[in-house]
Amino acid sequence: MKYPLKRLSLLSLLWVLYSLHSCIEPFSPPEITSASSYLVVDGFLNTSAGTTSQIKLSRTQNLYENRQPWVEQQANLRVEGDQGSAYALAEVKPGTYELGGVSLAENEKYRLRIRTRDGKEYLSDYVPVVKTPPVDSVTYRVSPDRSGVQINVHTHDPTKRTRFYRWGYEETWEYHSPLYSAFEVVNKEIRLRTQDISTCWTFLKSSRIVLGTSVKLSQDIMENVPITYVHASSGKLRVKYSILVKQYGLSQEEFEYWTAIAKTNELTGSLFDPQPSQVTGNIRCINDPKELAFGFFSVSTPQEKRIFITEWLGRFTSPCEPEDTLNEAQALETYDLILVEFPVPGSNKPFYITGSGSCTDCRLHGGINEKPAYWQ
Repeated sequence: MKYPLKRLSLLSLLWVLYSLHSCIEPFSPPEITSASSYLVVDGFLNTSAGTTSQIKLSRTQNLYENRQPWVEQQANLRVEGDQGSAYALAEVKPGTYELGGVSLAENEKYRLRIRTRDGKEYLSDYVPVVKTPPVDSVTYRVSPDRSGVQINVHTHDPTKRTRFYRWGYEETWEYHSPLYSAFEVVNKEIRLRTQDISTCWTFLKSSRIVLGTSVKLSQDIMENVPITYVHASSGKLRVKYSILVKQYGLSQEEFEYWTAIAKTNELTGSLFDPQPSQVTGNIRCINDPKELAFGFFSVSTPQEKRIFITEWLGRFTSPCEPEDTLNEAQALETYDLILVEFPVPGSNKPFYITGSGSCTDCRLHGGINEKPAYWQ
């Protein structure tokens, strides 16, 4: 029996596709499935007066694990100066170690020594104190279509000693519930609220790595460095928004470390992007050279500046409406929140209008109703 040429071609194509599909096997290289867990050091020594330095220790995990990383508890941490000074850090909560109440000499170099509870000892390189210049200003510009604001930072070092910078930021914004609850039930009685639950504040710490350098400039000046763009659709700009920009002066070695981290975290996405590399930092295990450690220990005097933005950007749409009108007995039993009361002709007891908790209690959307001390 002879098959037409077109049919043979179709059968051949189907056979090739089947063969390719049947030959595909999952590839799990040992680098991402290894059971090894390495130490991660996150933190730096803050030499600013009256501050507390914090260092967090945790463990790496492979890409297929979905749990939170293990923290390294009961370790001994000590900062050592090259002129004989030494300071011990205390574990304030599992995996978090702090040092406060000490004055550090700016002309001394320091290193971090870590001894874990399994007896392994880690040591960083000696690093100098990097004195960060003040933040000149933090500015913002509203986009022409009012779809958001661009936030920039400006700084300079007249001594030309810094040259390498890193910035982080913390966001805070105020938001309001669509409905206002004036009453609450306390001990089976309806009373005026003692706390406002219609106004809340939410906080978010940046995970972005923002870097800058002036090495190619004659002056150590950084102008209009883009920190972040806040979209109006995020809801952060509807009432009042604040950003605290933190500035860190870096050594060249630390700048190169953060640059490598940024490329690994933010630039990979396709075969044509730079591929991840093993970025370990300046901390090593001294009793087992094959044991990896991740992180960069540094010593600096960071600077910060906060601004507030009140532009009322972003459309506010809400399906929230009052739920019901109830008498006192019904209001005491409802799961909704009591908005207002109103008198009823011929009765000495008022009726109450109620609303759902999600439309009334701003705390249910992740914020807190206690105004931050710095809020203006």
